Amino acid sequence: MNIAVVDTRLSKEAERKLSLYGFEVIRLPRCSSLGEAIASHPDSLLFRCGNDILSSADYCDEASYVFTDIRERVKDIRFQFCSDTLGERFPADCLFNALVMGRYLFCREDTVSKSVIRIAREHGLEVVNVRQAYPACSTLALGDRAAICADEGLSLSLEKKGIKVYRIEPGHIALSPYEYGFIGGACGVFKDKIYFFGDYKLHPSVEIIERAAGDFGYTPVSLGSGGLCDLGGILFIEKEA
Repeated sequence: MNIAVVDTRLSKEAERKLSLYGFEVIRLPRCSSLGEAIASHPDSLLFRCGNDILSSADYCDEASYVFTDIRERVKDIRFQFCSDTLGERFPADCLFNALVMGRYLFCREDTVSKSVIRIAREHGLEVVNVRQAYPACSTLALGDRAAICADEGLSLSLEKKGIKVYRIEPGHIALSPYEYGFIGGACGVFKDKIYFFGDYKLHPSVEIIERAAGDFGYTPVSLGSGGLCDLGGILFIEKEA
């Protein structure tokens, strides 16, 4: 089975549906240094580029069994741990929140971990500095050529690099206690499907979401019956054949 790394608060309903689609669900435990809202979010705790997954040494101490479980299941994944300390307040809460699309890394260079930039450059990526400090959770990347996003500034940065952006209405995604969450944190993409936390059809920009998915060969899947919620996305890891 392929692996879906998720927030520990994922609903049983969503876990069951992911299992039916052939995924083994691995829940990330809470990081004691982060605020409760994002304490188990994959996009706050992990950065992936190719087969490299980066996290903090402190979180590895807290959740060592998670990294062991993944390594035992997927032998070619390489974990790296840095000395950066995650924290509840900005910018310590967005050290690993960076977006890889094609040959680009979109990040806010003055807030993201220097280890993120180093790994991206080792993979030959061009680093694109953006004002949005949370580009991974703000963007639903449809492969390397298209994205769904509500952030205007980030959308313009993506478009400058030739990425087709479908703009949606901001909000309408739960992330308590904040006013709202973001589209990238409300889903995960694996092969030709987009798996949403909740029912994506309840979002007011459903027609734009469906058009973007259809234009690039993706099928949206709702993992729940309520409105969308931001759980920091899904880190999918494909097991070797």
